[in-house]
Formats: sequence, structure tokens, C-alpha cells
Amino acid sequence: MKIFRKVPLLLCLLIIGIASCKKSGIAPPGFKGKDLGLTSLDLQKVTADNAFAIKLFKNLDSANAASATTAGSNLFISPLSVSFALGMTSNGAAGQTLTAFQNTLNFAGLTQTQVNNYYNTLVTNLPQLDPNTTVDIANSIWYRQGFSVQPLFMQTNTNYFHAQVQALDFSSPSAVSTINNWVSSNTKGFIPSIINQIPGDAEMYLVNAIYFKSSWKESFDPANTKPQAFYLADNSQVQTSFMTGTIDFNYYTDAGVNIYELPYSNNKYSMVIVLPVGGATVAQAATNLTPAQWQTWMTGLKPTNSVLTLPKFKFSFGANLNSALTDLGLGVAFSDDANFSLINPASSLKISQVLHKAFVETDESGTTAAAATSVGIISSIAFQPFTTTINHPFIFAIREVSSGLVLFVGTVNNPTLAGN
Repeated sequence: MKIFRKVPLLLCLLIIGIASCKKSGIAPPGFKGKDLGLTSLDLQKVTADNAFAIKLFKNLDSANAASATTAGSNLFISPLSVSFALGMTSNGAAGQTLTAFQNTLNFAGLTQTQVNNYYNTLVTNLPQLDPNTTVDIANSIWYRQGFSVQPLFMQTNTNYFHAQVQALDFSSPSAVSTINNWVSSNTKGFIPSIINQIPGDAEMYLVNAIYFKSSWKESFDPANTKPQAFYLADNSQVQTSFMTGTIDFNYYTDAGVNIYELPYSNNKYSMVIVLPVGGATVAQAATNLTPAQWQTWMTGLKPTNSVLTLPKFKFSFGANLNSALTDLGLGVAFSDDANFSLINPASSLKISQVLHKAFVETDESGTTAAAATSVGIISSIAFQPFTTTINHPFIFAIREVSSGLVLFVGTVNNPTLAGN
């Protein structure tokens, strides 16, 4: 039987105050981390962020499927990384450009202060939820040396996003490597670079980096890992390594899909897998996915224990998000009509490129994931136990369990592909 899975994964980092325990990977006795501490307004933004995650994922998945060069390839993104980078950028927008950010990121009706407070809660508290899970979130702003930036814009992003703000000689041959080295350092080397060159009209880069590493609550015994067939969308097959274990997890079934949630560590984070059944495909499941449906699945999950078999996978993904974000309503920010007067009122600025890269590895011990997003700003003038085998293309995501916030989402169409 063909099986499709959808996995939202959300991952987070260690408490700064227990650095010695972080180094050893051992939490203090009895310490289980802290709560995320979201307000009712924050929870509204989580819902909005997840809606943005689904919209962005569906757009990229559709584009992947439609391309002759990427059809059948894997997809993995961190919508939270994109949201952080665009959230910083929105603090420089005004007028219809700010409205476009609000509509695209789904925070219309909230003030910029409320939105900034939400991001500040995430960047401050996500790293402290679970002492056995590492979640690093870093933000930076690099601007051309000599380019005048409004002090309030820099201060806002420093205060709320903990952004490192630095002037940089963009004409220097070392400028590209300076930004890329920052990304590599903040993703533990899993995203070695985010930009290839700095064009002459570049004025600023707003960059986010996220790193996640956590162990399964119940790990898979490597002795039980064996090769078997994974069936592709065209009914052909590839041989890959599958992990098998009898574990506790959450389960829900809906029309055309089965949903499995595998907990990490102290149940602070989880991987959700959605498998299409009855002849449904990953493409159909992705096309039909809505925020309301996702919420129904998450609230319907119930604990169970059974034998679960799923493939190990490791791959990277990269994309230019200009087209996707334009489709989602942010087109004005890429046009000559963009208004970024809160960055520099004397300059006509627009977004040149939103670049995104992500990496994921899932094995017997747990999951490692990393992502980086760069926003380039240029001058615009110029139940019962059962046995399941995950052996078909699937969608996956990483989420924070208490709020449901999605950090990463992607598809595995062929677990043997290394990615780009």
C-alpha cells in the first residue's frame, strides 16, 4: 500500500543559563525546560504564521512539481526563518508596502509593536524550552558602508529581533564571505552560504539563521535499520535505509490521510507525518491542505503505541522566493513603488531577492535541521496498535507542540537524493 506523509517539525534550543549542561547534553536533574509563554495575541500570530507556512509551502511545492528540472525532487523550508527575515524588513516599510507585508504575513490588525513583541518572545524563549533540544535563532542586518540607515529601524530590530547590525564594505572581495561565514557559523556549517555575490546597487541584507537538533523521545535501534523499497510517485522504486521500532506516538486518521506525530525529547517538539492513503498522492494532499484542515489534524491526534517503520533521510533545498512571495501578495515590495522610507527616507529602495536555504537529516537518534533566509535591499532607481511503513513520498514539518508553531516544512519525494 502506498503511503504519504506530512511532517511538520518545530525545533528549539537550550537554556542559556545551563551552558555547562548544554555542552554535555545533560539537563540538570528534574529540569524539563520552560513554557513558551505566549499571550493571546501571540497565539493569534502563531495561527497566522502557520497559515503563511502553508501558503508558502503550497506555492513552492506546486512550482517544484510543475518544473521539468525539479519534479519529483524533495522540498524543505523554514517558514519561520522567512517570517523572521521579512518581519525585520517590515520595520522599514510604510504605506502600501507595509500593508502588503501585513497581508502576506497575516498580521493585519496587529500593530508593529505587537508583531515585534511576538518575534521577541520567540527569539528569546524558543531556545529555552527544552534542555535536551538545541534551537539557535540568529538575526543580522548588513548595510553598505556609507549608506544612511534610520536609527529607529536599527534600534527596533536590535531590541526585538536581537539583530546584529553592521556596516560592511560591499565592494570588498571579502564582503560575501563575511555574510556567508555568519550564516555558516549560526547553522553549525549546515548552511555554508546564502549569497553568491553582492551587486553594485545593493544597500542592505537582512538575514535570519535557524539551527535545530533534538533526539527522539524513543530512539530507533540502529540494529533494526534495514534496506527496503521506497515507492516513488511514478510507481518506480528505490532502495533506501528504513528505521523500525515499537514506540509511543500520536495518531489521527482523516479522509484520505493518516497522521503520525513522533515526539522529541521532553515532548516540547515533534515531527508530524501525513501519509495519503486510498490512492491519494502527495501533490493532492498538498494542494488540498488548508490551515483549518491542519488544525483539525493537530487537535485530533491521540496517543498510541505500535511498530513504526520510516526511511532515514538527509537533504538540502534552496530557492529564490521572489515569485512565491509575489504570488502571496508582497509584489509591491519588489517593485519601484516599494516604500522603505523607514530605512532611509531619502532613498528609493526595493527588495531585490529573498533567498532561502534549508537542510534536514533524520536518523535513528533524532533530527538535525537548519535554515537561512536573506532579504536583499537595493536602490530601486537604479487508537489500536498497527504496523505502518512510510514508503511513499511525504510532507514533513517541525513544530513547537504547545503553540503548534511550524518551524520547518518540506516534502520527501526521493530519500536517496542529496539535494542542492
